[in-house]
Amino acid sequence: MSEIQAAHPLSQAIYEGVLEKPPWKTLLKYLEDYMQVPSATIVVRRPQLSDPGLTMYLYSDSDSGALEDFQNRAHLDSPFAELPVRQVFTLYDRVTLSELKSLDFYEYLNAYNVSDLIGFDVYDQQSHIRLRLRLVRIGDAPAFSRDDRARLESIVPLMNNALKLYSAYTHNSFIEEFYEELLGSMDIASVILNADLEVLTANKQAKLILNSEDGVFLRHSLLRCNQSADQQKLEESCRELITRDRDAEKVPRTRSISIDRTSSDTKWDVHIRTVEKQDVVFGEGGPELVLLLRGPVRDCAPSQSRLIEMFGVTPAESKLITHLIDGLTLTAAAEVLGVSRNTARAQLSSIFTKTGVNRQSQLVKLVSDAFATQWQ
Repeated sequence: MSEIQAAHPLSQAIYEGVLEKPPWKTLLKYLEDYMQVPSATIVVRRPQLSDPGLTMYLYSDSDSGALEDFQNRAHLDSPFAELPVRQVFTLYDRVTLSELKSLDFYEYLNAYNVSDLIGFDVYDQQSHIRLRLRLVRIGDAPAFSRDDRARLESIVPLMNNALKLYSAYTHNSFIEEFYEELLGSMDIASVILNADLEVLTANKQAKLILNSEDGVFLRHSLLRCNQSADQQKLEESCRELITRDRDAEKVPRTRSISIDRTSSDTKWDVHIRTVEKQDVVFGEGGPELVLLLRGPVRDCAPSQSRLIEMFGVTPAESKLITHLIDGLTLTAAAEVLGVSRNTARAQLSSIFTKTGVNRQSQLVKLVSDAFATQWQ
C-alpha cells in the first residue's frame, strides 16, 4: 500500500484563498516567508490597456505606485507579462541582459530596485481566466536558485486546481447576481425555476404572491398550485418546454397558461419561457425556466412612471389606473385616493380620451395587454 503524501504547507492557504475577498491575500503573506522575498503579487487576467486585471498585492493600500506604473506602461514590452502556462521561469530564462536593457521594462525594474523575478502562469480554458503569480528579489539579494525554482514548482498544480475552483465560484456568483438584478428590475412577478420546479430566486412581487398562497405557493421550495388541475397544467407546460429546449427544436420556447386564484374569481396569467443558456453550462439543478405572473393586484401592476410614459396620462390619472387594475370600482378607487367620485370620473374620462377606450373593462384590458407584450 502506497504511503499517503503529506499535504503541502501552503495547500490550505491556496484553496481557502479561492473564497477570500480579494482572493489569495493570505497566501501572498505566506509566500513571502516561504520563498524569502519582500513582495509577492497575483494578477488574475493579463494586464492590458483595456483591462488591468484583478491584482492582489499586500502593500497596495500604502504603495500602489509600482503596480500602477506596471499596468499603465511597463507591461507593454515585459517578457514576464505572460508566461507559458504551468512552468516556472526566472527573469533571465525569458531574456538576456542585453535584450533586457533595450526594453522599457528594464527602466521599470531599475526604478524599483528589482534584481530578479520568478513566477508562473496557470490558465483555465473554460472561463479563459489567467492567473499570474510573480515574486521579486530586490537590491543585493541573491538571484533565485534551483531550490527556489523547485519550491515554487511544488505549488503550480495546486494553484492550477485552485484557479478552476475560483473560476467556477465566480461564475456561479455572477449568474446569481445577474438574476437577482434582472428580477429586481421587473415590475411583474418573476420567478426562476429549475427542472424540478424548485424556486431558485424570486423578486419582491413574486414573494408577496407566494407568501399569500393566492393560487400558487411554496412547499419545501417547490412551486405548487392550489388546484390539482392547475398543478398538472403547470408541470406539463414546464416539462414540454424543457424537453423542447434540450432537443434544440426550432419551436417557440414559451408557454402561457392561467391559474385560479383563491382570493377571488379571477385568474393569474402565467407566462413561462426557457432560460437562455448559450455558451453557459449549469450543473444539476440549475436554472431552466423563467415564470412571470400577472393578475389584477397592485403588486403586479405596472409602475406609475411607465403608465405616464406609455399612455401620456398625468400622475393622478396613473394612480387611478393602478387601482382600477387592482379590480376596484371607480367609487372605491376615489375613496382610496381621497378624492370625490366626480373628480375620479373626470380623471377617468380624460384617461379614456388619451387611451381611445370608453369602458373601464376595456381600459384594464388595454393596459394589461400592453405590458403583457413585454413577455413575448
